[in-house]
Amino acid sequence: MPKSNSPEQGSGPRVVIDTNLFVRGLLKGAVTAPLMQAWKGRRLSLVTSEELLAELFEVLARPKFRRYFTRADIHELSELIYERAEIIYPTTRVALCRDPKDDIFLEVAIAGQVACLITGDDDLKADDALKARMHIEYGFEIIGVPEFLKLLGQLEAE
Repeated sequence: MPKSNSPEQGSGPRVVIDTNLFVRGLLKGAVTAPLMQAWKGRRLSLVTSEELLAELFEVLARPKFRRYFTRADIHELSELIYERAEIIYPTTRVALCRDPKDDIFLEVAIAGQVACLITGDDDLKADDALKARMHIEYGFEIIGVPEFLKLLGQLEAE
């Protein structure tokens, strides 16, 4: 069962965002930036886990990102995530992805009862059997940023 720790969730669809998209979305001018703007504008509800956050902050602390993100930037992002995201603790483990490191995204999506897992990972997006299984058994879609932004626009127009 999802465990909410945040009264400041967005009002839009509940989503899991993969780490690479999250990082790219934070970069100014990135194609994925509208995804982060939607989250910061509370047009979607971010669902994540401590494990995914540890990975995110480890990536942001890498030397190649130091020119983009200061420690203060990372601290500010951390505060924003803990204020606005729903941190869940998956209890179901799966072994469904070609790359076992991707299974955690499915686990969080399942436990968080999300509408979408937003990813740039071609392994996940191109696996039609996996996508069908997640949709049928757990009710969520595995989609890329353009598809999600189109869906978000449609939901907001209703």
